[in-house]
Amino acid sequence: MFEKLNRINRRPAPYEFTTTADLWTDEYVSARMLEYHLNADVDMSSRRHDFIDRSARWIADRFDLKSGAAVCDFGCGPGLYTSRFSKAGATVTGVDFSPRSIAYAKDAAVKDGLDIKYECLNYLEFASDRRFDLITMIFCDFCALEPASRAVMLGKFGDLLAPGGSVLLDVFTRNFLAPVNEGMSVEYSESDGFWSAEPYYAFENTFKYELEGIYLGKHTVIEQGRTREIYNWLQCYTPESLATEFAAAGLKISGAYANVAGDPYDPQAVEMAITAIKA
Repeated sequence: MFEKLNRINRRPAPYEFTTTADLWTDEYVSARMLEYHLNADVDMSSRRHDFIDRSARWIADRFDLKSGAAVCDFGCGPGLYTSRFSKAGATVTGVDFSPRSIAYAKDAAVKDGLDIKYECLNYLEFASDRRFDLITMIFCDFCALEPASRAVMLGKFGDLLAPGGSVLLDVFTRNFLAPVNEGMSVEYSESDGFWSAEPYYAFENTFKYELEGIYLGKHTVIEQGRTREIYNWLQCYTPESLATEFAAAGLKISGAYANVAGDPYDPQAVEMAITAIKA
């Protein structure tokens, strides 16, 4: 038992283990995540819907979506942004690896009479002959990727952009990491908890890596017949470190904001949004 507890609490090296898809593809957990997506009043899985409305209006104006602009939203979830982009006049593609979220998004598009193309796959594997006027990745999804995957993603952005096209995404800043305290907590759920309908113990370890600017929330979920480890890595950026990653992929940051609703950039904020173009 002591050795098992030591393993649970061991500090891994940065990105030593990755489980990016587990939150979104597990049959039970993905249902809970979709509930949070669709809850208009919480910032879980996606932001509150009043913010999404304001954000989508700004994006539609900033990138002239009414002109029929081609938009690709990576990590589209149940279509909260893609549906709004389509209603604004854009030609929209949404990509996500959660079958449950994509199924919901497709049903919603049919009900609303929207012609949106949805792809259910890991967005690192997405390919298209279409070139996009706008590529979006919203709710800091970019931060959840490990370094090699971020490089692939940025290369894909460059390949998929139409001439004059832009990327819009948001990330966590180093200000997010600053107040984080490392520690461990334990939760017991008798039934219908977040991680399982069955009884479980969940150990949550919080680690931060100051030098690398990385946050890790590690969840060890122990049920009667199985144990799971979920690693939620988040890369936190300075404007300079983000610009360096983009430049390595041939992309140039062209604008900085406080968020994807276009509010003025705030150097003290825990998030920032950027636009980028081909260098």
